[in-house]
Amino acid sequence: MARKKRFQHGSLFKRGRRNKVWVTRWWEPIIDSEGRSVAVRRSEILGTVAELPTRRQAEQLLAHRMQKINGDYQSVRSTRKFVDFVRIDWEPVILPTMKYATQTSYAYFLRRHLIPAFGDLPLRELSRERIQVLLQAKLASALAWETVHHIQCALSKILGTAVEWAYIEANPVRLTRLPRRSRARAKAVLNAQQIRLLLAALPEPSRSLVFLLILTGLRVGELLALHWRNVDLQAALLRIEETVYDGHFDEPKSRRGMRLVPLGSLAVALLSTRKARTDLNTEALVFSSRNGTPLDRHTLLSRQLKPVARALGLGKVTWHLLRHSNATLHDSLGTPLGTLQELLGHSSSEITRQLYVHSLTEDRRVAVEKLEALVFGPKWTQVSRFENLALPKFVDGAEDVGRGDRI
Repeated sequence: MARKKRFQHGSLFKRGRRNKVWVTRWWEPIIDSEGRSVAVRRSEILGTVAELPTRRQAEQLLAHRMQKINGDYQSVRSTRKFVDFVRIDWEPVILPTMKYATQTSYAYFLRRHLIPAFGDLPLRELSRERIQVLLQAKLASALAWETVHHIQCALSKILGTAVEWAYIEANPVRLTRLPRRSRARAKAVLNAQQIRLLLAALPEPSRSLVFLLILTGLRVGELLALHWRNVDLQAALLRIEETVYDGHFDEPKSRRGMRLVPLGSLAVALLSTRKARTDLNTEALVFSSRNGTPLDRHTLLSRQLKPVARALGLGKVTWHLLRHSNATLHDSLGTPLGTLQELLGHSSSEITRQLYVHSLTEDRRVAVEKLEALVFGPKWTQVSRFENLALPKFVDGAEDVGRGDRI
């Protein structure tokens, strides 16, 4: 039977012969790994008799210590081990409510960083100091600032739930701080010449993907989740409604991710060519493996994009670098910040799209056309077919680069 929680005064006595110390003992209720409430006998040295020469002084310190033992934040629920709270309480209830990509990231942060550091600690012992030490150690281990920030956010989410469920009184992560992110090194981007060089060397389907990512600024998951029903070639528009990660479809990253993206002449030419030789079913994916499933971004990155970029001396090229290159090219053209936010689907509360859909779409279309001219030259903006570009032609046949497939 669970031991009933009760108010405790603690016992007080001296121990030792030469260097005498004041010792206190009490019974502490805890929750074991099986979720049972049990009591464990604890003892603690309050101080030496030299430091606390009178019993009254020792009793005052004991009373302060017992306040913590009897206080709400030191309740039996707060003795739950971090690993037990995560595995038994938090993961089955909270983790499934998150987007799949977030679930994957949180599971990795827990397995690689948080469980090894805090797994056996009671929730109440996850102090600001302990967490700050962990974050500083991760930064010192050469982890990227963004990665450490994500670890901090994941832990804050978990302990925030512990507060809501009355395991602890306050979330200690909120008191931790990361140093200001260093902006000394500019992020690598591709210029127009490097983009043309990369496109000329890439095989399909990475060539078409890179082409569209550079010209639209889409997230790779948004492009891989694109169905033909989302493509209006007459209006030259894409309707972004989904993203895909490891074969799992979900809503875009932010609310502003649900958006209309205008297409320039070159992007329309590519998609028209592709549509002419693929399944006309509107529910079909624009880019898919032979069995109709989404292409795997990791396979394409490791087998096509990275090796080709490395061979060309372009360094480490990633999907996100292409999106960042799009933004940088737009910035060099003087594209207004508000227009760029709309194109990229960044979250913002400053623009009311419902009132200015037409004008914003036209502004964005002009911006897209300018970017095409910057990358490929003005003469290419009038082409009607993608093959008319001075680049390698499409390889006929559907791609077969699902997870585990060979290219």
